[in-house]
Amino acid sequence: MSEVLPVAKLTGLDNCGQPKQAFADKIAAMSEAEFLKATETHIWLSAFADNKPRSDYHWQCDACYAEAIRRGDVGLYRRAWVRASA
Repeated sequence: MSEVLPVAKLTGLDNCGQPKQAFADKIAAMSEAEFLKATETHIWLSAFADNKPRSDYHWQCDACYAEAIRRGDVGLYRRAWVRASA
């Protein structure tokens, strides 16, 4: 049986003053389909915000990647990236 890794621990607040950890907890609770769609959306938004280095979408993409690793399937992130870049 594979080991279940803990949810990523994020410190600090997002640009709206909310704990970043809330985002990590939210994506950890998603089904695979929900996670794939959310990751695709955040990848697209991060690319769109390329000229805004402090955008929350950048660290949220990192959190999505960490969540894919936690789930033991980095291919989830890759599939979302392909869909976002299509």
